Amino acid sequence: MNYTFVATQTELSRICDEFDIALQHDNRIAIDTEFVGEQTYEPQLMLIQIAAPNGRIALIDAKTLVGKMQSLTALLNAPHRLKIMHAGGQDVPILNANLGEIAGPWFDTQIAAAYIGYPLQTGYARLVEAETRVRLEKGESLSDWGRRPLPSSMLVYAADDVRYLHTIHQNLAQRLTQLDRNAWSDEGVDEMVRNVSEKIAPTDLWRKVSGNSSLDRRGLSVLRELCIWRDDEARRRDKPRRSVMKDEPLIELARRAPATITAAMNLRNLPPNLGDRRLAELIACIKVGLAVPPSQMPRLDLATTSLDDHGSALYELLTAVVRVRAIESNIAPTLLAPADPLRRLAASRRVDDVARVFGGWREQLIGNDLRDVLNGNLSVAWDTRAEQLVCRRNH
Repeated sequence: MNYTFVATQTELSRICDEFDIALQHDNRIAIDTEFVGEQTYEPQLMLIQIAAPNGRIALIDAKTLVGKMQSLTALLNAPHRLKIMHAGGQDVPILNANLGEIAGPWFDTQIAAAYIGYPLQTGYARLVEAETRVRLEKGESLSDWGRRPLPSSMLVYAADDVRYLHTIHQNLAQRLTQLDRNAWSDEGVDEMVRNVSEKIAPTDLWRKVSGNSSLDRRGLSVLRELCIWRDDEARRRDKPRRSVMKDEPLIELARRAPATITAAMNLRNLPPNLGDRRLAELIACIKVGLAVPPSQMPRLDLATTSLDDHGSALYELLTAVVRVRAIESNIAPTLLAPADPLRRLAASRRVDDVARVFGGWREQLIGNDLRDVLNGNLSVAWDTRAEQLVCRRNH
């Protein structure tokens, strides 16, 4: 057996001491989590996997040790300790929720890989095979991590999720250095950690609802109140929000704004068997939303507003410039310039907004190109000699 399963606080303390010693000469620790989130309001952490550079792997039974993992928090938060993960957008918030805030630095192999030419969101198994020539068995990816005892097949799967992260980190970091893109990767990881660590206020949950762009400001005001109700109800029942009510009926309620229980019951998308009490609560939310003064009604971000014909054409031109520079840099276009910032720029059409919308390495790489497009000084053309698209500045 090439891992240690840890199920008691005493064992965890001992393992953390051993890891701390092993990390004295190489301060990198690989980390991953397994959790279940389909049945509860908050995802439930079940397992934490950690690996040291010397190959030592520990599988920590977070389900049993909930509230008793202070020694692991101390291990992870040691000064300058680099946490290596893959696709850590879900791991970071659940670790923070269960261990207390975990400080950086972080290294995400999925993000780093995208900056050296891998496709966006490259899976762990594919990256392991490409970088180590090891083919992983992924048969346990949909297993129930809440069961106890965990069978050996699941434990081996969990151990493999951290076994190769040090090697992958070393390979990717070397190529990032060769390309002078370490700062790009670090900025991408920091942005990801910051975004997933931010708590969304109940009053802002409406922004995450699919289809909200179809509503006017009054509809958004109603949607805001309905989302607050759904969140309260989900928390009270310890259920995921979408199991209380999906996005589609929320949008329908916000658009139609029924004034009575009978009118609400006639909506096709409304879940059956809500009961008079919950229907009355929904009607009350609708009334509150409708009563909000126009100046206080929510407004969609500029990125989600519709563009006129010229704005749409400008967006396509900006996108084409980005694609050319992305091909030249061997990175995904959406990594270089995500769609929402480009839409904001196409909507505002202000040269001064380039630096506001695109900062850091993106500003250095494409800032002047985007400014020249908005000033009418850059175009995209097909180079017949090179047989490729190129950006050309007008003289």
